[in-house]
This record gives sequence, C-alpha cells and structure tokens, in this order.
Amino acid sequence: MTKPPALTGLAWPTTHVQDTDIFVQLYREHLASVFNYCLYRVGDPTVAEDLTSDIFERAWKARARYDPNRARFSTWLFSIARRRVTDWQRRQSRRRIVSLDERLPSPAPDPESRLAEAEEQRRLRRLLHNLSDHDRDLIAMKFGAGMTNRQIAQVLGKSETAIGSALYRLVRRLRLQWEEEL
Repeated sequence: MTKPPALTGLAWPTTHVQDTDIFVQLYREHLASVFNYCLYRVGDPTVAEDLTSDIFERAWKARARYDPNRARFSTWLFSIARRRVTDWQRRQSRRRIVSLDERLPSPAPDPESRLAEAEEQRRLRRLLHNLSDHDRDLIAMKFGAGMTNRQIAQVLGKSETAIGSALYRLVRRLRLQWEEEL
C-alpha cells in the first residue's frame, strides 16, 4: 500500500470534486495520527474513534477557512483536534463514569499476562492523568500521533528546541515515577 502524496502545501481547489478528492487524500494521510492522538488523550478506542470522526467532519466543514500560507494542514488539523479533545474532557469531568471493562471476563487465553498488562496500563494511565493538560498534549502528540518535535512546535506555537527539552524532562520524570512505584 502506498502512502498518498503530501498535500499539506496545497490551497483548496475551486471545484467541489477536486475539493473532495484532496480532502480524501488528506484524511487518509492524517487519520492514524489523529486517532492515536485522541486515543492517548482519552484512553478509550471507541471514544477516540468518535472524536476522530468529529474532528475530520469539523475540518471538512471549516475547509474554506484553512489558509496554507498561515500553517501546514497538519498544524491546522491538530489545532481542531486539541480543541475538540479538550471540550470532550471538560464535559466528561462533569459526569461520573463507571468502567465495567475490568469486571467482564476476558477471552484472552493467558489471564496472568493480561492482568499484568492491565496493571501496567492502569499505572501508566494514572501517571499520565496526574500530568497537566499541556504535558498530556505533548505525550499524546509525540507518542500517540507520532508527530515530530517540529510539528508539535508548530501546533503549540513554540520553538522546536523548547518542545524537545520539555519532552525530555517529561519522559525522564515519568520514567522516575514509574520506577518509584515498582
């Protein structure tokens, strides 16, 4: 499978057919990174799918406002994603959610390894939950969306060096906290 060409520098075309074709290519190019960003931020694949769908729908509806002279498409798209995830998290903070996943029997053949993996995921979610929104954004963009430091810097309006330094300190701090809990 070949990756669609990078279309981040293109302006939106004038005809609807061209418009749709370019957006489909951009969708294919950025779908995985937007989904992974959302998954890192919310921790639930179903919610991440819903958010990803909503983000691309919003991008489609707002496509006339995209200006390639101001930012790359990915920067513009992740600005929408960050706002959408933040809005979702604010609404969720007002709700009490009870997870049933841990109480359901697992069809996995090796319950001990699944239990150990689930415990590690809980520890990681707890460590990530204790981070500031900004730090969670950095982690989600870097490791969830697979963005480069330069791309993250563009989205956040900071220098690439500042992002690299912040990520280094953040990962080091998480690693120390992880080891302290062992």
